[in-house]
This record gives sequence, structure tokens and C-alpha cells, in this order.
Amino acid sequence: MLVIHGIMMPDKPAAVISILDQPGMPDNDTHAHSPRDYRPGFEWKFLAPAYWVTWFFIALLRILVLLPLPVTHAIGRWLGRVYYRSNEKRRRIAGINVALCYPEMDSQAQDRLVRDHFEAFGANVFDLAMVWWAPQRRLNRLTRFHGLDDYRELLESGRNVILVTGHLVTVDLGAHIMSQFKPGVTMMKPLKNPLLNWLISRGRHRHGNLLYERSQGLRPLVRQLRKGRPCYFIPDEDFGAQAAVFAPFFGIQSWTVTSLSTLAKLGNAVVMPVFTHSLPGGRGYEVFVGPAMNDFPAGDDIADATAMNAVLETGIDRMPAMYAWTFKLFKTRPEGEENPYP
Repeated sequence: MLVIHGIMMPDKPAAVISILDQPGMPDNDTHAHSPRDYRPGFEWKFLAPAYWVTWFFIALLRILVLLPLPVTHAIGRWLGRVYYRSNEKRRRIAGINVALCYPEMDSQAQDRLVRDHFEAFGANVFDLAMVWWAPQRRLNRLTRFHGLDDYRELLESGRNVILVTGHLVTVDLGAHIMSQFKPGVTMMKPLKNPLLNWLISRGRHRHGNLLYERSQGLRPLVRQLRKGRPCYFIPDEDFGAQAAVFAPFFGIQSWTVTSLSTLAKLGNAVVMPVFTHSLPGGRGYEVFVGPAMNDFPAGDDIADATAMNAVLETGIDRMPAMYAWTFKLFKTRPEGEENPYP
């Protein structure tokens, strides 16, 4: 038997035990079995001159977020255009990913999508500010839901639910919006800037959410799922992990973590996709929920990874500019294939 924080479970293969400790992450951490959620506190060193520039931009953002969303998104899109012109590395990675995933587009359309993504990234700075400071009633006025009733019915029936999504620029906003219906649990990798790390983790704890470090593994998430908390899970990054398989993602073999099927099985949970999109011109947000994935997990890692990637593709296709094209999505390749990122 395997004991996970007092929960007795049947014996699992070594691969499952490994992924409980490392959900697709290369990091090892001495707190992997800690029951405490990740809640960094304010430190007096944040008042030191080294952080004054960061504080200036935080204060500016705090003021600007009071403006109407069309105004702040226009500012954000301009910031995104500046970022597009100034970061050749990320621009090149995004161009490679878009060309791989949307080969049917001509080069002009691909370039336009890359530019649109950078603009969406810039606008998202103000979406993060909404997560940190905006009253929930303001967000609710700006948000339109699709499929929410199915999610509410699952919660009311007492089912455990995993909300799966991709690395959209609106990923924090989506988690915040969904947590108003029931506080959830998710994980994050601490940021290098401790002040921003404190601010972001503080925002993610709103509505009573719990937050764990990714290096703690799946164990805390399994425990919270079994207690009835929804889990907000983002499994689409290539971590170079051992607990992964190759599965198609936009027609490209992608090194895909198997942690979602493991989490669903051990947490006895239904998996429901959720995608949050920022509407053009700052007109608000749309949240697409469900439908729940059928026959998941199926017990076959490749079949489960393929099904998960297909769900992610569907959500990304609705508004591809929202997706994190600047990640090296396909850096791990099958034997004999070259890395597409020079």
C-alpha cells in the first residue's frame, strides 16, 4: 500500500509514485511532502532601494486599473508592441511555434498571429491587475460564461473536479473568476523577483484558494481534491520530465506530461476544460467551460495524453492569440529529430 498523507492507496507502479513527487517538473525540493500551502509573506527588504522601480510600476498599475478596460487594454497592447520589437528571441520562438502549429496559414497570417499574441500579452498586464485589486462585481459585469451550468451541477452533486487549461495569457484571470464558485487549489513555480512573487501569490489566494509549489508534486493536489476542492491544472508545458509521453499537439509530436490522468485517477475526479479569452478592444472576457472529458483517464498514457492535447487544441483555436507561443513547446524531440529552436 502507498500512504499519501494518511490516505491508504493501492500499490502503484514506480512511474506513478515518481509523478506524485514531480508533476512534470525537474526540480527536487525538500518540502515535497509538506502539507502547507505556498504563502510567501511580505518582507521588509521589499522597501529597499533595489525594489523601488518595481514599486513604481506596481503603484502605476494600481492607479491605471481604475480606468475603463478598453483604455487599459489599449495601453497594454502598445506595451505588447514594444515587447514584440525589443525581444527578438521570444519573437523567433513564437514564429517557429505558429509555423509548426498552423502550417495552413500563409506567412503574413502567421506573422499577424505572433504580433497579436504579443499585444494580448501586454494587455494581460492589466488583467493581472484586475485579479489583484478589482472588485468581483466589476469582473462579473465584464464576463460572459459558456457551459457554466454543467460545472455547477458537478459541484452540487459532490463530484471532484479538475479544471484543465493551457498556458493562456489569461490563465490567472480564469482561475480567479472560476474560484468565486468554489475555492480551489493550484500550483506555481516561485518567481525570481520575490516582490512580484509575493504579489502574484497573494492574488492567487483570493477567494480562499490554496496554492502549492510545483516542486511539491501532486500529493497536495490529490489530498485537496479528495476534500472536494476543485483543482486548476495546467499541463501543457514541455518540462523535459521523465513522466511524459509523445502525443500529437497540433499535429506535432509533443513531449506531454501524464500528470493529468494520474491526478484524475488518484483524486477520483472529473476533468473539465476551461478557457478564458480576452475580447478584442477591451470589451470584456469570455469563459468557456466543459464539456467534461469522457472516459478519462482511459488507462493508456498515450491515449490519455492525446485526448488531453485535443481538448487543449480546441480551446486554443477559439482565440489563438491568447496562447503562450513564446514557450519552447517542442524542445524535447523523438530520437533522430532535430530541436526546432536554433
